[in-house]
Amino acid sequence: MSASVLVGELALGVVLLALAAIAGYALIRRPWTNRLDAAGFAAFPANLHYSLYREVARIGSLPVLIGGIAFAIILSIWRDWPRAVACVVGPLTAVEITERVAKPLVGRHLVALGGDSYPSGTVAAAAALVTVITLAAPVVLRPLFGLGGLAVIGAVGVAVVGMRWHYPTDAMGGALVGVGSVLTLDALLHVPGCWRRSRSRVPADEDYRDSPRTVVRAAATR
Repeated sequence: MSASVLVGELALGVVLLALAAIAGYALIRRPWTNRLDAAGFAAFPANLHYSLYREVARIGSLPVLIGGIAFAIILSIWRDWPRAVACVVGPLTAVEITERVAKPLVGRHLVALGGDSYPSGTVAAAAALVTVITLAAPVVLRPLFGLGGLAVIGAVGVAVVGMRWHYPTDAMGGALVGVGSVLTLDALLHVPGCWRRSRSRVPADEDYRDSPRTVVRAAATR
């Protein structure tokens, strides 16, 4: 991974996580239904027992997450072992951030007796999963995987909103955490390799400039 790509990936990941945090802070102060939530509920009326919604939501379940991680490792480990590590650590980190940090801090509830809802853990897991598979795919296929991944994230978000598991803003927050966590960790895991490559090139250039042959040629041209 080049330095410019690494910086761009890291910046995007941090921005997505920051947006999720800002939204979470806003929801601490105003946890009730906002205009965006109302529009989402109107677009996708409640259907608590729609079987298709339940099947789509399974994409964010633990068995599917583990299977997708294994698939991403197979795609990437022979070409990029730091990315293979990110394929394992990224989704698990996204789920941990969602369930153990963000939800308890925000403390938002869809119904009085329901559990914490922001951000959606189901959407976060699905978003992290499609992100690692997209990153692990061959470069030529990444745009296709990326478009498919966006469709999957959107479908899972619609499913959890339609079943009234979450507010629409909960689903959006889950997507931000899932994608942002994976991109940030993937970039950080590539920093040592990128730094070593940059360091290995500098001495070679300096040795060439200071070599006797170079000095003689420079003197001859004066």
